[in-house]
Amino acid sequence: MNKTLTIPAMVLSVIAICLALDPGSFAFKNVDVGGHQLRMFISGHGSPAVVFEAGGSTAAGGSLEAWERVQPAVSKLTTTVSYDRAGIGWSAPGPKPRDARQVARELHTALRNAHVPPPYILVGHSFGGPLNRVFADMYPEEVVGMVLADPTQEEFMAWMQARDPNHAEGHDEAWKDFRTSLVQAHESRVPAGIPVVLITGMRIPVFYSLMTEKEKQEYTTVHQAWLKFHTEWIGKLPHGQHIITKKSEHGIPFEEPKLVINSIRQIVEQSRSRREPTVTRQQP
Repeated sequence: MNKTLTIPAMVLSVIAICLALDPGSFAFKNVDVGGHQLRMFISGHGSPAVVFEAGGSTAAGGSLEAWERVQPAVSKLTTTVSYDRAGIGWSAPGPKPRDARQVARELHTALRNAHVPPPYILVGHSFGGPLNRVFADMYPEEVVGMVLADPTQEEFMAWMQARDPNHAEGHDEAWKDFRTSLVQAHESRVPAGIPVVLITGMRIPVFYSLMTEKEKQEYTTVHQAWLKFHTEWIGKLPHGQHIITKKSEHGIPFEEPKLVINSIRQIVEQSRSRREPTVTRQQP
């Protein structure tokens, strides 16, 4: 995006979020995480806190405004946090390497320093999915659920590479951090017993009719593989739920925010019901 348009767009996004929230219940914070600051948007009240992770790479992903169609509604249910990863949006650059574990450590520190205590429900879009999984593996006692909107799967990326072994991989730091993060996600484990909702967007794109037959065949093959690897991964989780929507493509938080909101609400309610004390009635 042209730099002259970026700042006005971000300002409008901030205004949109603010108008959707109850004045006084939200706050932007620049939170220190050990020498650099992350911009965070904190709103709502209650527990568990819902923490949003935008898509894109660890060093060049989306800003917190990516959740502007989801966060205001969830903030009416409980505390919510969205943020810009280091070097993204209005957050300062952070130390290298920028892999998933470094991102998780910084987010964990930021939540503590912003006085947002666990437990957390992690919500990630696209590459935010692997980042959520690494965070949950590193801090399993603090995570009570996840909602993954069309997440990147490391098995899919490996499948894509195997289909085109002659495809040249990048060798810059960002590419190395991306590959390292996928390995870290693959090595991670979902905390035992927590609910996980994975949403796969399967809507046919509007430009599909303009494709050649060969392009349509390739698109269908890749799209079905994307669904396959989602299905296999979520199928291994005892408390996993797979939602397949034909109303959204990859941009589910923008295209179908109510689906994401309802999935979060479900896990918030499950978490609270598990924590409610059992009342023992004495016999007369």
